[in-house]
Amino acid sequence: MKNLIASQQYKEALNLFDKNQSLATNITHTLALKAATKSVDYQRGIYIHRQLSIQSLKDPFLQTSLIHFYMQCRRVDEAHQIFSSIENKTVFMYGAMLKGYMSNGMAGKVLELYEKMSIEANEVIITIVFNACAKLCNEYAILIGNRVFKNLPKSFLRHRNLLSSAIDMLMKFGQVEDAKLFFRQIQIFDSFFYGIMMNGYKINHQPFECLSMFEEAKQKNIQINIIMALALVGACAQIGLQQTSRKILQQISHLQTNLHLQNALIDMLGKSSDIQQAEKIFQSVAQPDLFTYTSMINAYTRNGMGYEALQIYEKISDDLHDSTLYICILNACSHSGLVDQARNIFEKIPRKTDVTVTAMVDCLSRMGLFDEAQVLINDYEMSNIPFLGMYMALLAGTRNHHQVVLSEKVFKQMKSLFPEKKSALISASILLSNTYSSVGDYRSAEEERSSRIKQFGNNINVGSSWTEVNHEIVRFTAHDRSHPRTNEIYAELDRLSNELKQHGFEFDSNSITRPIKDGEDVESVLCGHSEKLAIAFNFIQQPSSHSIQITKNLRICADCHRATKMIAQIRQCEIIIRDANRIHHFHRNGQCSCQDHF
Repeated sequence: MKNLIASQQYKEALNLFDKNQSLATNITHTLALKAATKSVDYQRGIYIHRQLSIQSLKDPFLQTSLIHFYMQCRRVDEAHQIFSSIENKTVFMYGAMLKGYMSNGMAGKVLELYEKMSIEANEVIITIVFNACAKLCNEYAILIGNRVFKNLPKSFLRHRNLLSSAIDMLMKFGQVEDAKLFFRQIQIFDSFFYGIMMNGYKINHQPFECLSMFEEAKQKNIQINIIMALALVGACAQIGLQQTSRKILQQISHLQTNLHLQNALIDMLGKSSDIQQAEKIFQSVAQPDLFTYTSMINAYTRNGMGYEALQIYEKISDDLHDSTLYICILNACSHSGLVDQARNIFEKIPRKTDVTVTAMVDCLSRMGLFDEAQVLINDYEMSNIPFLGMYMALLAGTRNHHQVVLSEKVFKQMKSLFPEKKSALISASILLSNTYSSVGDYRSAEEERSSRIKQFGNNINVGSSWTEVNHEIVRFTAHDRSHPRTNEIYAELDRLSNELKQHGFEFDSNSITRPIKDGEDVESVLCGHSEKLAIAFNFIQQPSSHSIQITKNLRICADCHRATKMIAQIRQCEIIIRDANRIHHFHRNGQCSCQDHF
């Protein structure tokens, strides 16, 4: 039986057990349960359980096997009943329970049982606890995870699974420096651990640190594996620069038959505005899944290619249609102003969920069709509780169309309906304040800003942009003066400003969302925006630039959008700016790919 189980011949092992039941022992019963567990044969396992004598049921190995069997068959209550009936619980029984809770998606139960343990945990249990803490990432999990981590016996530091789980947990807690320190302490420098570190940097939105870790791994002649590759691709997707993405693409070519990686590459290339290369990867996928299609649709969406996204959508078989796909294609229509196409798709959706309705509300709101959007919300709320996303989409639309009265109304509704959603209300307050600013009502904008700070604190993200020139990635924040060539950058900004004004450009004070300080004016405030600094830097590095690419962490303001269109035309330079919402391709003819739907 043991050999049959080892060779994954579980049915044969159980048949052999059945033929020799008269010779059955606790050992053969344990093996039979293992075969039933591996094959998830619930009925056979129940039969074996009922055959056990009272004496056999006291055998600790059989007790552990029964717990494991019921957990694998998702019969958690039965497993718990057996566990609770055991007086002298072993560490292996605890391990079976904890592992079972994790496999059944009950990470909270893992911590609950661990805290009640009456015996000392081994490295397997600690590993499970770390995994549970990483899964939960709530205040309770962070408290337990850090406590256990700080009290790790030195003897446990020999166990790779435990060490990797500890690093993963710390990264998911956002304790990046702690994870980095521990990684340096254990000094296991191989592709597996570098992959965990790189993924940790990626999930903490520190893509440049992820790339640095990759460079370090290369210096140690560590072969890149799929975990490292996926982390790298994810980091490059966050950075969103073609040159960086293409360099990584060349270095992971030997892994590109992996479907997960192919999907990630399509996403990365789409976010880096490298549509042709994304299409090439997409066409190379032998058996595309839903993620393949949605990745390509999203790539088109970000780059304002709604019609191309629709062509992909029309080729997808009905059995792959789900809520995720509907959201993707509705977003594609929304970002390209294809309202009629969105309506047609929306009408055919068999079950309209909160997120699909939100996507349609967003599409209508972007086009200023607020009455129609409100009807959708009202219809949805006739049989469902209000959904926050719909109101955020509506509010964003009012900002774009300078609808102050409606913006105030929507914000008031949000405060009434979602009083506990602090983060969303902060974002909504910023949208309302920006709406006031967009019509020149700076007093109301400042009052709303002051009220927000008083209630929630000053949680505004600082605008930052980054660009790659001559194989160097340079980052700027708003009004940044930290670069060694700052004087040249601001001199170039002055030249750009003069050229803009010579062509009739007027700086838009409505794009200023904060009070103007002493010594500032409208032009100086707006010219200090991070994307304008990045544009100027490109021109001092390469005065005859034909193409510039920039990624920005926030939404581009209306003034920068208008200015960049004109700069692209004056300097005859293609400029690509990826902001928080989409990718803008500013062409030499002075037009933007977004058609001003941003």
